[in-house]
Amino acid sequence: MKLKIDFGMPLKVEWKGIVIRTDNRMHSTNQAKHRVQKLQYLPPLSATATRLLAMVGDDRFSLEDLALVINQDPGLSARILGLANSAYFGQKNPILTVEDAIIRVLGLNMVKSLAFSIAVSGVFESSACRSFDLHEYWCHSLSIAMLSRQISLAVESEPPPDADGVYLAGLLFDIGVLVLVHEFPEEYARVLTMSKQQPERDRMQLEMEMIGIDHRQAGAWLGHRWHLPERIVHIIAQSADETVASDRDCEANLVGGVADWIKRPLLGVSETDQELPGLGGSCGLSNERLEAIRDDFMEKQEEIRVIASMLAK
Repeated sequence: MKLKIDFGMPLKVEWKGIVIRTDNRMHSTNQAKHRVQKLQYLPPLSATATRLLAMVGDDRFSLEDLALVINQDPGLSARILGLANSAYFGQKNPILTVEDAIIRVLGLNMVKSLAFSIAVSGVFESSACRSFDLHEYWCHSLSIAMLSRQISLAVESEPPPDADGVYLAGLLFDIGVLVLVHEFPEEYARVLTMSKQQPERDRMQLEMEMIGIDHRQAGAWLGHRWHLPERIVHIIAQSADETVASDRDCEANLVGGVADWIKRPLLGVSETDQELPGLGGSCGLSNERLEAIRDDFMEKQEEIRVIASMLAK
C-alpha cells in the first residue's frame, strides 16, 4: 500500500483518492503520521469473509453455495439462524437450517449481506475500548440497513435504488468505528466519554481532535483495502449531511440521511418525530409516505435490539 504524505500541519495523507487531514490539535506531526500509518496494518479479511465478499453482488452463486460457506463457520450459522427465528421476521415455525433461513425468511441477498457484515466485524477486537458498546453498534448498523432498505423498496422513480446494495451499505456504514476502536482503543474511549458529556458535539469532530482520523475516512480506507464494491465505499465515505453528486444520489443520500436521523435517538435525543432528512427530493417520496415508513420502523425497535444482542455475542 503506497501512501502520499505531506508532513506539514495539519498532516495530509492521500491514498487511492482518499484524502485524510489530521487536526491541528494533534500533539505532533510524528504522532499523526504514526497513527495514519497504523491503518496500513489492519487485519486481513478472514477466509469466510473473503468467500462471502466474492458472492456479494454476484448472481452466479447459488443458495447452496452460500449455505455451504456459512455452515463451515458454526458461530456464523448460529447467528443467521438466530436472526431468522427472531420476532422481527414473525416466523410461526422454527427455522432449523441455513437453507431454510434463506428460502423461507431472509432471502439470498440479505443473507449474503448479513453474513458478510458479521464475518467482517469479527476481525476487530473491541474489548480494550472500555466505553465501546458492541450491542449499540449493531443496533445502529441494523437500524440504518433496515430502514434504508425499507425506504428504497418504496421508491417508484427510475432507476430505483438497489435495495440489497443499500442494505449492505447500511450495515457497513459505520465500519470505520470498529477500525478506530480496534487500533486506538484508549483514544476512542475518550471520544465516547466526551460524546456522552457533550452530546451536541459532532462525533467525527471529536474523532479528529483526539485521534486525527474520523470513522468515515477509516471506513473508506478499509473498504478500498478489502476491495469492497465501489458503490459501498462511496456511500461509506460520504458525510451524513453531504449531498453526493452522482448517478447514485438517491442511494447515497438515503443511507446518509437515515444514519443522520437514527443517531439522534441513539444519543438519547427525542427527535424521532421529525421528518427523515434530505430524502423527499433525492428519492422522490412524499413526506406522508416517509412518515408511514418511519412509524413502522419505530414499532420494531425492540425486535432490532434483540437481533443486535445476537450479533454482539
